[in-house]
Amino acid sequence: MNPMMPSFDFLRRAVRAAVFAIIAAVALAGCAGQPTSTPAPTLAASLAKLGFERTDDGYVLNLPGALLFETGSDVVSADAKLRLQRLVSDLRALGITRLRLFGHTDNVGTAEFNAALSLRRAEAVAAVMIDAGFPVAGMERRGFGFERPLVDNATADGRARNRRVAVIVPFD
Repeated sequence: MNPMMPSFDFLRRAVRAAVFAIIAAVALAGCAGQPTSTPAPTLAASLAKLGFERTDDGYVLNLPGALLFETGSDVVSADAKLRLQRLVSDLRALGITRLRLFGHTDNVGTAEFNAALSLRRAEAVAAVMIDAGFPVAGMERRGFGFERPLVDNATADGRARNRRVAVIVPFD
């Protein structure tokens, strides 16, 4: 073997190193222009600043009925419309495009009345949020009546806390 000629083994290692370098450069170049999603801890912290709490169902913000509606009504108050518009802006800035809106009531009245009222309230909140720019296709609306109380309905304060619309950002 000529000492001035590189060995075949040396050439093989040099070619392999060059191929790996090209693959790495292509992989890094492909990642450079890709948008990144908000990491889960940052999203969780951002939602917590907005008042959301982590639950088994997702991140939940319980909007009290007193803030949104008159008792027995499904008409969103003017102040609530402004708050919901700000909420939509904040959620859109976080890249959130899917929500669940769950309406709830206290236990005053029949189950049928409260089931219908809770759904109308969820629909009313959805209409305000859609008008504010939230995508209609990403919004699930349901009414639960008085099936899922936060607290006991035995007191006026408890009933007031149970009259609400929950805004849920699902995990998926």
